[in-house]
Amino acid sequence: MDTRVPQDANLMSSKRFKLMKRLVHFNDNTQIPGTIDRFFKIRPLFSFLNTAFKSEPQTPKQASEDGFIHDMVLYQGKTKLEAHGVPLMPEQNAMGATSQIVSVLASTMSSSPTTAIFADNFFTSLEIVRYLKDKNCRYTGTARDNRIGKPPLKSSKEMEKKAVPRGTCDHVTSDDGILALRWKDNKVVTLLSTDMGVEPMSSVYQYCSDTMKKEQVSCPAVIKSYNANMGGIDKSDMLVHIYRTPLKSKRWCMRLFAYAIDVFKDASSEKPVTSRPQRSAAGSPSPTAADVPKSVQGHRSHTPANSVRFDESMFHVPVYTNRQTYKNCSRKGNILRSNMACLVCKVHLCLKPGRNCFIQYHEAVA
Repeated sequence: MDTRVPQDANLMSSKRFKLMKRLVHFNDNTQIPGTIDRFFKIRPLFSFLNTAFKSEPQTPKQASEDGFIHDMVLYQGKTKLEAHGVPLMPEQNAMGATSQIVSVLASTMSSSPTTAIFADNFFTSLEIVRYLKDKNCRYTGTARDNRIGKPPLKSSKEMEKKAVPRGTCDHVTSDDGILALRWKDNKVVTLLSTDMGVEPMSSVYQYCSDTMKKEQVSCPAVIKSYNANMGGIDKSDMLVHIYRTPLKSKRWCMRLFAYAIDVFKDASSEKPVTSRPQRSAAGSPSPTAADVPKSVQGHRSHTPANSVRFDESMFHVPVYTNRQTYKNCSRKGNILRSNMACLVCKVHLCLKPGRNCFIQYHEAVA
């Protein structure tokens, strides 16, 4: 199987490539002592990426619904976000770690009043929704029950009861315009939003495990909008993983370097990225079927030569060994096993009343 890649092999030797990879650095490592930035070694590279991403025009839309990354934070703990280059305000310092991340990323958007943010329950909380609303930034996200305060909604336990039909919705809107909603699907979904409301209600087809077919379920408008626009980061991850750069290294910063290459490559594609041929572990395109030797299934059975099998001068006696398949009388669909084997032939044979394959196996057919 040929694993040579001419585009690389003709350019440099493997030793030179390994040497260059070992000497790659992104920052002055002598300046590490005293810094609070845990990503000091790789920070210049990601600062360059963020600058390049922010230079692209941001038209009014749902943030990164197309999988394009506008900004990113290398998370390193609650009190370490200053290294991202955006100073934290006092109100941001009082937030939880996940709310800080969302607030920092939202502050770098050039048109936040015309942009809607969608997030999952890891980032959503009442404090971040209120903070972004004060900044005229719309937000929609699923939330955990302990992060939404105490709105007058039916509890999740009540909604999970079988008596409550699928598609049931309970919602309330606060005086400052924050929608809190619970909707029953396969599971109960809790959601906070300042972007859309419950109306207009629509019907969606969802699979029912009881009837084993799809049924119509009432769906609020905010749930439908969330499902339609939540896949931006998933799409970005998919594009990166379609053809990931195989850069193995014990240095953790090299793995982030490989990820940065993939993100920048996919973000700069003028044409939509489609599925590409998968690569083998060696890094070359997957070989054709003709290049791959056929695999041998199972163990090749031991068959003694006829000169040994039928030689009566040899000491053919049964011995007790590990249990294995009968050599003489086993058939497909009727596998028989025995502990008795011939000392000379090294094959397992049955030796019991009514059936003696040991004698039959060693008798030459005239």
